Amino acid sequence: MTVFNSTTAKPNSNNDAFVVNPVEMLARLRRHAAAKRGNENGNDENEGIFTDDELRTFISMYVDGKIPDYQMTAWLMAVCFCPLNPRETATLTRCYAESGRIVEWPMEVDPSQQQRPPLVDKHSSGGVGDKISLILAPLVAACGVSVPMMAGRGLGHTGGTIDKLETSFPGYQATPKSIKEFQKSVLEVGCAIVEAGPDLCPADRRIYALRDVTSTVSCLPLMTASIMSKKIAENPDSLVLDVKYGDGAFRDTVEDARIFAESMVAVGEANGLVPTTAFLTDMNHPLGRAVGNWVETAECIDVMKGNLRGSKSLQLSHDLIILAVVQAGQMLYQSRSYRAGKQRDNNNNNNNNRANAVQPYEKYESMSLDECILNAYKVLDSGIVLDKFQDMLLAQGAEPLYLERALKSPDSIPLASFEAVWTYEDKVQTAASGTDDNTSFITYIVNIPAKLIGDVAVDLGTGRRKTGEKVDGQAGLVFRKQTGDSVVHGDVILSLYTNRSQTDANAALERIKASVVFEKRAASAPNPFASKRIVTHKVTKEGGTESFVVPSFLFEKEEESP
Repeated sequence: MTVFNSTTAKPNSNNDAFVVNPVEMLARLRRHAAAKRGNENGNDENEGIFTDDELRTFISMYVDGKIPDYQMTAWLMAVCFCPLNPRETATLTRCYAESGRIVEWPMEVDPSQQQRPPLVDKHSSGGVGDKISLILAPLVAACGVSVPMMAGRGLGHTGGTIDKLETSFPGYQATPKSIKEFQKSVLEVGCAIVEAGPDLCPADRRIYALRDVTSTVSCLPLMTASIMSKKIAENPDSLVLDVKYGDGAFRDTVEDARIFAESMVAVGEANGLVPTTAFLTDMNHPLGRAVGNWVETAECIDVMKGNLRGSKSLQLSHDLIILAVVQAGQMLYQSRSYRAGKQRDNNNNNNNNRANAVQPYEKYESMSLDECILNAYKVLDSGIVLDKFQDMLLAQGAEPLYLERALKSPDSIPLASFEAVWTYEDKVQTAASGTDDNTSFITYIVNIPAKLIGDVAVDLGTGRRKTGEKVDGQAGLVFRKQTGDSVVHGDVILSLYTNRSQTDANAALERIKASVVFEKRAASAPNPFASKRIVTHKVTKEGGTESFVVPSFLFEKEEESP
């Protein structure tokens, strides 16, 4: 087969395939970058540098072994300096997905031949204490919308959903025996949380290995393609994204998160995941009160038991509940009218592999987003979500007796052997107790830095520093007090657990104590965190990035009911 050196890929003599010269693909990026630096007339940003056929052929040739790693590595590094445009990024993403199997969902549920419910998934960019998926999948399924969730493992300071499930429930199978088994769980139970198998996105798997050793992981188009290709291969009807920013996230600022979210939304929409919606969420502080594997799972169990405003042994995290029901409400809202199997081909044209008409889902068709969020809250408050969670785990092989015990009495599951506890000592209050100063103050926790907490958790054994390391399900941290909470002398702020040694536990506690910031305020002054927002922005194709206001009923007093 002849390889052409022209700037556009040409078909071979049989007119059945395209071939490209990888050197030319790299050279064109370099010329385009030079033209931009020299203010010359380079390629139109809207047109891009490569055609869809060129990108498709380039990726296909690499997967087939016709392009060596060193040439692909050079191209990836060049993309970092001369990024692909939105069309090229969407096409590259589709190429990753089409290098393996794309899940095809039936339109009817046998044997009734009834139209299947909508399929809506969620992806998080990762954070500290980010356990939302454990609640979200069974919650949305309990509301009548199916969730085919392919999740990942933890790496670095962030935890992984699959790690939490594997270490918490003996017998749980993260990798289904087949795609059909995965589909069966989703369609019969309503949800499944699995790990992507080797037959999904093999191009991304090989290319990510190159990126991991060449400092190209953070390149926006390549990162977008890597994340979104798995969702396209999973093939839900629509998608909700949780893009985190701040100290414990992979995006430092709201602006960084906005750019990343807009890129993923554009790629999702271009590849048939309509709508794709993103929320920008604050990850400057750990999410919820637990960081670890079993301790986070136990916190989720407590939430899924319902009675959200009732008395609990560990006070439920308001931020955790808000984020869960807002994202669940958006997933329900997107199910109102879903495109039953509407796909896009590599030229972004509609592809009628299945029914192409918009199929109404009447259950939420007449609801506003706020009404969908309220519906999700009421379902979560009812306690039935825990039953759905149990059904999902049983369908994925969890050992029944252990599962029943864990769900019924999570406090009976042992934690790691070595424990360290932080009890707050108000030295100023103690010193002033003998004075005549009667001024009343309240002490608030104003900062629990998420990144440091994530790093400490990994050191305790909850995560891994490199791929393949084992994680400890029993290790973790439980915060009795969160950022924004008031504290008084004698309050327990934190308990942490590890199987490594008491010395390690004590050293970890001292690191945390040195990093947490307190502030005293006059009792008459307002709580500085009363208006703190966990969800700050919403990103859509139509509206771009807009400020998001959480419905006021989620902030009503505890004795009231929304």
